Amino acid sequence: MDLTRKLADVSRTEKSLFLKKKLRELRLVYQVDHITDRYKNLVSLSSATLKLARKFFKCEVSAILVTDRVARHRQFYLALGLDESDKDTSFRLKELMHKSVTFEAGEEIVNRLQPVTAKPTDYILVAFPVSEQLCGCLLVGNREKTWDEEDLHYLRAIVSQIDNGLEHAFLKQKYQRSRTRADRETRKLSFVYEISLSLGKDEDFSSLCRRILESAMQLVDVNRCSFMSYNREKDELKTEFAIGIPFTRSQITFKLGEGLAGTALKEGRPILASRGGKDVRFIPYDNNIENIPSVVNMACLPLIVEGSPLGVLNFSSTEPDYAVTNDELAALEVVTQLIGLAWQKQRLYQISIKDELTGMYSFRFFKTRLQEEMHRASRYESALSIVMFDIDFFKKFNDKYGHMAGNLVLREFATILNDSVRFGVDIAARFGGEEFALILPGTSGEGAFVVAERIRQAVEKTTLSFEAHSLHVTVSGGVRQFAAGMTLEEFIKSADAALYEAKESGRNRTKVASA
Repeated sequence: MDLTRKLADVSRTEKSLFLKKKLRELRLVYQVDHITDRYKNLVSLSSATLKLARKFFKCEVSAILVTDRVARHRQFYLALGLDESDKDTSFRLKELMHKSVTFEAGEEIVNRLQPVTAKPTDYILVAFPVSEQLCGCLLVGNREKTWDEEDLHYLRAIVSQIDNGLEHAFLKQKYQRSRTRADRETRKLSFVYEISLSLGKDEDFSSLCRRILESAMQLVDVNRCSFMSYNREKDELKTEFAIGIPFTRSQITFKLGEGLAGTALKEGRPILASRGGKDVRFIPYDNNIENIPSVVNMACLPLIVEGSPLGVLNFSSTEPDYAVTNDELAALEVVTQLIGLAWQKQRLYQISIKDELTGMYSFRFFKTRLQEEMHRASRYESALSIVMFDIDFFKKFNDKYGHMAGNLVLREFATILNDSVRFGVDIAARFGGEEFALILPGTSGEGAFVVAERIRQAVEKTTLSFEAHSLHVTVSGGVRQFAAGMTLEEFIKSADAALYEAKESGRNRTKVASA
């Protein structure tokens, strides 16, 4: 029956049936209108419309396609009633609708002429303009009853009601995406600004790197992050720390070129592994921790500074519905640049406070830290001592064996000093030439004397080999405990006087300065 006719053109015998069908059409239009009022999101609007269409036409399949007339890559497609594993059918259905939109086929009725297995076996579709910029296509298919012009009329009725809703939903989605990108850029700028302020602070590389990565996890929605450092001598990547994932450090090491991380560093480019743990390059690691979710998406970014590989940053997600995008990957590359700057800053800082030959702290750093410890000792009335060391007859030693042998002795003495002090508490520094110094917080003069004697005896027992020579040296030490009201210069001068006394009284001994 032609439902496009006016009531006056319908014969008396058909009028009752005609009115019933028009009433059915009005109910359908009302239901679609209710859906467009209720759902403003493109996915929910399309899903509700397709469910209604399947129920109304009593068919298995319904699908909708909305696309930009110019930028065809900007499109939305949704199909109901298909097997999720049947990707081929979904692809054919999408191609069918694309052709209808592209060639402006408008409307089409296809009925099952013979037994077929490929879907859709039968269908009707209507291509329609959504707006000046957008066009769409609505399809229903796969039912026992044949399709006719009456079904096509009802499908047009649905289309006539959803075009405005689709336009608004499509524009809303476009706005939300633009806003998401703008928010991400804002977060990125805020992140860069915050971290740039941190780069000016005196903080070790590991702590700063960890803080940068903790902030970086706010740029993207990953829930795991780790830093792997590269050891050139061992040709090995090793996890230094991880955030958001329990791990055992000794179990996570890769050779260059192994795993996703090793491959990223070897190739010198980021790797975005959308398959995560299913990627053939992914190397799982064994541990005793149960119920750790699998990695479903992973991004590995090489950290290369001044042309040299420093390590790899790994960002991963265990959420099935989330994947690191290319835009987010670009944001994470900013993170690698900031960590590279942090490493360069730390290296320059270490150069400024460390002696190049021995690797010990410089005299300048020694004075700065000593002043801080003096303030702390005065405030809390705690003990503080320093020890000054001098290698005995070092000038004669250099004249006899040469400066290469002298450098060997300086490095060995530096090693003994570092091995004899409390890590993270005491400070060992090269005072200049063959003179060295220790800062011993919380240590009395008597305690400092014990430390100095232990070091002196260790040096005395040490034998070095150089060009077939067995080398022996001794050291002298001067100890001074801090007294309230003492200035920095007075403190150092008093310890130096005790050292002078030790040298004048025969060397290879330790003297404590008198109060």
